[in-house]
Amino acid sequence: MRHRNELRIICGALIAFFAGALPAWSATRNVVFLFDERLDMPGLAAIDADLVRTLTSNSKENVEIYRESMDLSRFGSDTYQQQLRDFLRAKYASKKIDVAVAIVRPALDFLLSHGDAIFPGTPIVFCGIDRYELAGRSLPAHVRGVLLKREFAPTLELALRLHPQTKHVAVVAGTSEFDIRLLEQAKEEFHAYENRLAFMYLTSLPLQELLVELTKLPPQTIVLFTTLFRDGSGKPFVPHNIVPRVSAAANAPTYGFLDQYVGRGIVGGRVYSSALHGTETGKLVLQVLADSKPSGASLVEASANKVLFDWRQMQRWGITERQLPSGSEIHFRELSLWERYYWQITCIVLALLAQSVLITSLLIERFRRHRAETRSRKLSLEIMHLNRAAEAGALSASFAHDLGQPVVSIALNTKRANDLLSKDRLEISELKEIVTDISCANDHAAQVIKHFQRLLKHRSDQETQQETDLKAVIADALSILSTEANQRQIEVSAEGHKGPLLVSADPVHLLQVLLNLATNAMHALADIPSSARRIAIRTTLLEDSTVEVSVIDTGSGIPTKKVDEIFDAFYTTKEHGSGLGLSIARTIVNTYGGKIWAQNCPGGGAAFHFTIPLSANRLVQVA
Repeated sequence: MRHRNELRIICGALIAFFAGALPAWSATRNVVFLFDERLDMPGLAAIDADLVRTLTSNSKENVEIYRESMDLSRFGSDTYQQQLRDFLRAKYASKKIDVAVAIVRPALDFLLSHGDAIFPGTPIVFCGIDRYELAGRSLPAHVRGVLLKREFAPTLELALRLHPQTKHVAVVAGTSEFDIRLLEQAKEEFHAYENRLAFMYLTSLPLQELLVELTKLPPQTIVLFTTLFRDGSGKPFVPHNIVPRVSAAANAPTYGFLDQYVGRGIVGGRVYSSALHGTETGKLVLQVLADSKPSGASLVEASANKVLFDWRQMQRWGITERQLPSGSEIHFRELSLWERYYWQITCIVLALLAQSVLITSLLIERFRRHRAETRSRKLSLEIMHLNRAAEAGALSASFAHDLGQPVVSIALNTKRANDLLSKDRLEISELKEIVTDISCANDHAAQVIKHFQRLLKHRSDQETQQETDLKAVIADALSILSTEANQRQIEVSAEGHKGPLLVSADPVHLLQVLLNLATNAMHALADIPSSARRIAIRTTLLEDSTVEVSVIDTGSGIPTKKVDEIFDAFYTTKEHGSGLGLSIARTIVNTYGGKIWAQNCPGGGAAFHFTIPLSANRLVQVA
């Protein structure tokens, strides 16, 4: 029971708290904006926007804003203003207005005359009015305002700095009361420049005539535009819409005094900012809302001027950025390609750099690979040459034997010839026979020496590609191997395709392959009975325009586990072998686009096969 009573007390306290706080949370402050003209005028729209932004973003209370436009340029009679007073009084009769904001002097005049009837007891805040318009009159205690400070001489001074050769100034203004009042203020400020500049005041012409006159301005002239609400013929205009036409028609640069004109045709100037003025007015309204009887000065004159330029007009009249005073704002700048596409260009440049680095790396790698391949080919040729020299050394006994036969023959025939020449009677026919035998023996010796030289000759890379008859190479191999084969009691034969087989390869390299395979086969026959020692070199023409050469022996074969290793470098089963013969044979065959392999024959022995493509100009003769 006690807990229930405590809960009731807490709930009651919360209800009382929220009931007291609710009026503060739900309070709404009502503010009326009274404009002298339509809100679609750019200057008034700028003030309105910054007023609203300042009130809504800085007020702790909800602010309800009402807007009323007097539209005095189209409806300005006394009767109209009395009817407007009655209308507004009826409209806001049931609503408590906390602050009435008069924007521009006619709106303030209206509220000073009729404010007590429309908004009784309501504080008034005004803006868009300068000290000249107040004309020193005293204001009621409930009226406060933000004075704007219009200045014309600073813009003229700025224009003269940018155009130091200026001799003439054309001032464009309208004929409305507001136009005339601003023009009078401008004339007062321009008075100090009249001793060095000639001023032309274009104020009384209809708009079309004014535009024509602007096309005929003398050289070294600048144009100053104040306001033009009504032209010389009495026709009303909105200055914001007239500025572009004045700038386009004038043959001289146009300067102005209001920030709203920047971007509409003027080069720039030390301009009055409607937006800044609206911000300062909003701050004052917030002070009044916070305290119905605020202390302090009733008038605030805040600086709302800034140096502003249009980049496009600067380009039109040849004005560079370095000519401008420090702190100048430049609007509508046409960004360079770099400024506009900074990230894209950066990414593209980085991509190109990366691509360049990659391409350079690939080219370097290609160069290195090419150099390595060239070096490898040279080393391969060196090794092939050494291998041939080794083969020649191994066959030197055979070469010596083959060379000994023709040498002995030559010696015997020479003795015969000497014996024949010592006789009294010379046998010419027999002498011719001796000479013929000597010539044949010499040719035989020369052929043996030629074979030996070919094996020992160092081949260059450029000599490796030539059209060669494979059958002739096989015949040379049989000739070289014949003596060694006879000594070892081995029968060596050639079989298979008859007729020439043209291939694109170095004949010495092919001979080297055949000798390597054949000498290996001879060594494999060492333990075989002499009657069973046979080696056959077989050629087979294949359907894919290649020829297959097989070296088949009747030896003991290759160990099954070693078939895939015998072509590896330094693999050998000989006690003093280098292990390079078969490896070099594979390198040569691969170089010419062929392949090489080994296998055991079903009936015993081993077979080494290699293929090589036929030449495009081959001449195949089928037996």
